[in-house]
Amino acid sequence: MTHDDHDLPGASAGSAGPHPADPTPPAVTVAATVVDELVRCGVTDAVVCPGSRSAPLALALAEAARTGRLRLHVRTDERSAAFLALGVARRSRRVVPVVMTSGTAVANCLPAMVEATASGVPLLVLSANRPLDVLGTGANQTIDQAGIFGAHAVASLSLDAAVTGGSAPAVRSRVDAAVEAALDPSRGGGVQLDIPFAPPLVPADSATVSLAARRAASDGTGDPWRASALTTRHGRPSAAAGAAARARFGEVTVDLSRRTLVIAGAVRDEVWGRAMAEALADVPTVAEPTAPVPGTPVHPAGAAVFGATEISANGFSAAVRPEQVVVLGRPTLHRPVTALLSAPDIDVVALTDGVTVPDVGRTVRRVGGSVTLTGGHPAGWTDVCAAVDTLGAEAVRDALAAPGPVTGLHVAAVVADALRDGDALVAGASSAVRDLSFAGLPFDGVRTLSARGAAGIDGTVSAAVGTALAHAAAHPDEPRAPRTVALMGDLTFLHDVNGLAIGADEPRPGSLVIVVADDRGGAIFEGLEPGAAPLREFDDGTPAFDRVFGTPPRGDVAALCAAFDVAHVAVDSVADLARVLDDHAEAGEDAVATSRDHAPGILVVEARVDRASRRDLEARIRDRVEIR
Repeated sequence: MTHDDHDLPGASAGSAGPHPADPTPPAVTVAATVVDELVRCGVTDAVVCPGSRSAPLALALAEAARTGRLRLHVRTDERSAAFLALGVARRSRRVVPVVMTSGTAVANCLPAMVEATASGVPLLVLSANRPLDVLGTGANQTIDQAGIFGAHAVASLSLDAAVTGGSAPAVRSRVDAAVEAALDPSRGGGVQLDIPFAPPLVPADSATVSLAARRAASDGTGDPWRASALTTRHGRPSAAAGAAARARFGEVTVDLSRRTLVIAGAVRDEVWGRAMAEALADVPTVAEPTAPVPGTPVHPAGAAVFGATEISANGFSAAVRPEQVVVLGRPTLHRPVTALLSAPDIDVVALTDGVTVPDVGRTVRRVGGSVTLTGGHPAGWTDVCAAVDTLGAEAVRDALAAPGPVTGLHVAAVVADALRDGDALVAGASSAVRDLSFAGLPFDGVRTLSARGAAGIDGTVSAAVGTALAHAAAHPDEPRAPRTVALMGDLTFLHDVNGLAIGADEPRPGSLVIVVADDRGGAIFEGLEPGAAPLREFDDGTPAFDRVFGTPPRGDVAALCAAFDVAHVAVDSVADLARVLDDHAEAGEDAVATSRDHAPGILVVEARVDRASRRDLEARIRDRVEIR
């Protein structure tokens, strides 16, 4: 037998600890067992940040990557690393671990954990810790980090007891529990698994790392220690969300003989969401870009019309106010929609696949995990909704066609037109996703993803890189990597520009184009209350709005891209932007980039646009659909 077999020195089934004569440090053996169990549970990607205390896990992951068991991504910034893992996990629906050392390295994962838990993305923080008996002694790089994420983790677990006991089943069982918690169909999200490691943290040589990995892999049958629907399906089970939702909330019946409108937002499980959208395909639906694609769409720019009671023209009148609204998922984008959901005279029915019922207005009277429809639409109702859809779409189209400066909404419309079947789209969670909604999304054949769980702009570049990596991995037989398009504002881009810091030997996206709507500041505030004229400056002329809301940056996007070895091109017109996106789709970044000698796979398109005209543009759209 060879050194790959069970009679290796120190190999014993059911033990994560070494044989008395074995020089392998316990920390190395435990780390090898953790990584092996993660692979058995279907983990295909992992992110690691360099650090001393996490060295056992880093070496175990490097060995797993060397032998082709998973793909490893190394980042030096824990915050960016966590969002990279989040992007991979959101697109792949698999658990993605991110590994870091103790101390503030763990705390840097909080924003990504908040988003993961809020949106049900299976992110696993593997935090290395000092031995717990040194906590509170002033030991270097030691904080009380177990459970640091509090309510923003769906589970906070520790491996301390398993490590000190040296039991492989205990280690594997704890890993399985973490995977199950992250993948839970209705409660899943961010999970912390804290692992205290005592020195020695590394072996004498790399051969010992490989030996520990082979021992772990040869233990048992190769299946997860604790077999369940979540550990053995290698991803969130496609039918589990619907089953869990039905079990929790049951089925709700909706009578379509009442004027009914669906308002759809992001769902935790895409399979369940598509099933609900298919069941509601004939019901007029206002859908956000991250919602399941509706069968009967209504443009969100026209949603304000539904706030009226009736419309009259040429001697005819029609009721336009819904009698009931069905909420699918978690809509959050548009104020006229929120107003409908808060109206006391409208019956609200919520369909959810999670444990949280979307009920911001406290008006939901019935909740279901699935739906049955009865009756038929009242005469003229679908015609009214079709007219509202046309009105909203024309209002946006005419506003964009009118003479005037180019805005972020113009950019979003061009991006939407340039999308092709099979593309993935990452939308910045502030203005970008709202603009894409007005541009007509969601589209069939385009995966649209946005951090709308907590709606922060944190980590958007890193998440876009992760999405692109996972999107390409989902199509391994394509001759060319499928494209991922990301749209974000300049502040969102600058907030996470470190997401472009990809090491020379690290996996890179094959086809990622990041469109930056560069309007020199925070466009979203232009259309909100602080952007009103009386608040833009003080009586003595001192700027108020631009200083604390507009926040124009001094960053140079082209220089930053050059610093990170990323291709860049700047455009000043919608025609140039459309040409660049089409050329990129055909031939990649080399066909359009003005920079040279860049690393392959990523193109940043800087679309220089105007912010000052944004408020007037939005006002023109509202005026066009306003009922007078």
